[in-house]
Amino acid sequence: MKAKRPPRPLRQQLLIDNDVQVALILRAVLYGSACVIYFVVIQFFTQSMIHPGVNTADLFFSLTDEAMYWVPGLLVLGPLMIYDVLKVSNRFAGPIFSMRREMQNLIDGKEGRNITFRTDDHWSTLAMQFNNIREELLELRAKMADEAEEEEEDDSWMDATPADDAVPVG
Repeated sequence: MKAKRPPRPLRQQLLIDNDVQVALILRAVLYGSACVIYFVVIQFFTQSMIHPGVNTADLFFSLTDEAMYWVPGLLVLGPLMIYDVLKVSNRFAGPIFSMRREMQNLIDGKEGRNITFRTDDHWSTLAMQFNNIREELLELRAKMADEAEEEEEDDSWMDATPADDAVPVG
């Protein structure tokens, strides 16, 4: 029976894959901004329909009065949402980052290492599949090296030069 490995430590770095995680943060900010704009526009039109005789400037002032109730919440929840997006995206960006690093090691001719993902990471089966492919690649490399060595030994007779004191036949 295999001994169970201790869980890997928590990631210290929130931003693992800049391209992916920054894109997710920007997307979240875009959606948040779209929601705020939608809310303001709906409030403006609702207020203008409820109070048809009020001029536009007064409607905007009434919106700013109402904003004091929801803007502080947005300012508190916005950073929390971004932090949460980073934490959640870390669960799939981290494993892919590790796998890309180890694939590059294999491409560079290094042995690399087996990958183990953290217990709360996504795609845990991907690590097992990568490790199987890595082992197979290392076995193939070793087999090819052995075959090349054997072939080199078999061809060594071709490199031999006749000795000067050899007796001619014939």
